Amino acid sequence: MGKFKLFSAASAIAIITACPVLPAMADNPLDLKLSGRILYDYTQAEADTAALDIDETELRSARLALSGKTGRVAFKVELETDEAGDIAATDAYLDYSPAGTQWKIRVGQFKTPNSLEEQTSGRFITFAERAAFTDAFELDRRFGVAAHTKGANWTFMAGAFGGSLNDTPLQEGMALAARGTFTPVQTEDMTVHLGTSVRYREKGDDQSNLRYRQRPFAHIPGRIVSTGSVSESDTLLGLEGAVLRGPLWISSEYGILSSDLTAGGNATFGGGSIEAGYVFGGRRTYKDGKFDRPKVDNPVTEGGYGALAVSARFDTLDLSDSGIDGGSLDTALLGLSWYPTSKTRVGLSLFQSDASLGATTSGLDPAFATAVLASQSSDTVTGFTLRLQADF
Repeated sequence: MGKFKLFSAASAIAIITACPVLPAMADNPLDLKLSGRILYDYTQAEADTAALDIDETELRSARLALSGKTGRVAFKVELETDEAGDIAATDAYLDYSPAGTQWKIRVGQFKTPNSLEEQTSGRFITFAERAAFTDAFELDRRFGVAAHTKGANWTFMAGAFGGSLNDTPLQEGMALAARGTFTPVQTEDMTVHLGTSVRYREKGDDQSNLRYRQRPFAHIPGRIVSTGSVSESDTLLGLEGAVLRGPLWISSEYGILSSDLTAGGNATFGGGSIEAGYVFGGRRTYKDGKFDRPKVDNPVTEGGYGALAVSARFDTLDLSDSGIDGGSLDTALLGLSWYPTSKTRVGLSLFQSDASLGATTSGLDPAFATAVLASQSSDTVTGFTLRLQADF
């Protein structure tokens, strides 16, 4: 881990944790909460043609977070480590609620407000990986400032961002992003979610050009499709919808990205997903514009058998347009998740990713780069990820 990453993480803890102490000393009690999670994966994946054969385990994520609230100030600092042993700050922000208003001001590092699945915690998504477009179009955490508010059946957030706190946030370009959600139906038995978001992004002066790439539907293999570094700025528009009715849910998203090419002109890339599932012995839940912790009717800690969720998804990504041949990726998935309790999960994600490999080797897994150089035009990767998950 670089010295800057360590300094950034330590600075985030020191600064953001210290800020709420000041108003707390002015007769406001300070409520603190310690939380954490661990995600451990076992993945098998094999390509039909390319020399890719994965059979590995991985500590996908281990996080520890401290959050608190005092008066009109709230904060959260979360650190993460992974298989490589690096430590980085994920969320590290402060929320301030001005008197006499429903708005809150957030300063620090947090996710840009885009995508239903991206806003949903990794603990509560359906499969081991999010929709391909969320990674290919780099929906991520950045250091910035945002204003957000909500009503009984709607939410809104808009902000301006630099880069990541773990690197050089003032040298990694900028982004402007906003998201709004509306829940026209929200009863005890049924929820209907509608949402849209937008993001404009520019690369930094000293950064490489923007590129768009993606893995088959697992984290351990490298990228299978890539545009190479082709853009200086882009604009993303996202649409999202979901219906939850008792133990059944259906959700869908689509993102369309307009990329300003370095060579001149414009290219349009897109991707999306649709999924459906059913929970035996429980249900998915929803709160403030995103999926929340699942409800388990009879957890094993109370003598029950937990809950079992079955799900299916189709996911698509297209990275070819206007002379850019970045390939495309279509993935079919089946999921099975057992929840002994609402805070533990054993999840199985089966996938088949069919790829048009495109024309560039930049940023690809060596196996697929070799395939492209050999004039191979397509390949299929089949596999599964088994995840063990717990949080507190």
